[in-house]
Amino acid sequence: MMDFYATDIITQYWPVDGPHVAVTTIEAGRALAELVRFLNHATGPGHRRSAMPYANVANSLIGFLHSAVASMPQLLGQLSEFLEEQATDPTLYDDRRGTPKMPADDTARTAAAVLREATHRANHLASALNTAGQHTTHLGNDDGPVGES
Repeated sequence: MMDFYATDIITQYWPVDGPHVAVTTIEAGRALAELVRFLNHATGPGHRRSAMPYANVANSLIGFLHSAVASMPQLLGQLSEFLEEQATDPTLYDDRRGTPKMPADDTARTAAAVLREATHRANHLASALNTAGQHTTHLGNDDGPVGES
């Protein structure tokens, strides 16, 4: 059993109240990517039975994934808004110097539009995870722990 909880690590390195600076923001994104990578390995064929010995573990994981994905529309929307703001920044440039040269404001606005579409897709994914969780909450194993995850 672990001697700590994930929330302890998160609040130590990324407290909700900040500091909100570039390095902590980038590292939070990196941590998220690494945690998804960990889960990909843990739930794969080589580790699945030890990582998820009972159905209630999958149910817990689906619930946490739902919570994470349900928060994504806010993040994606804020990133989209940021890129719209950047589109008006005279210091913004697009490093593609070929022909035709890409105007930075167009690049930023295109990325913002793609993020707005991603927001809709994240809402759909959150809904699907919620539905899956509504089903898995009823699953258990006769030889498994009751109410543990």
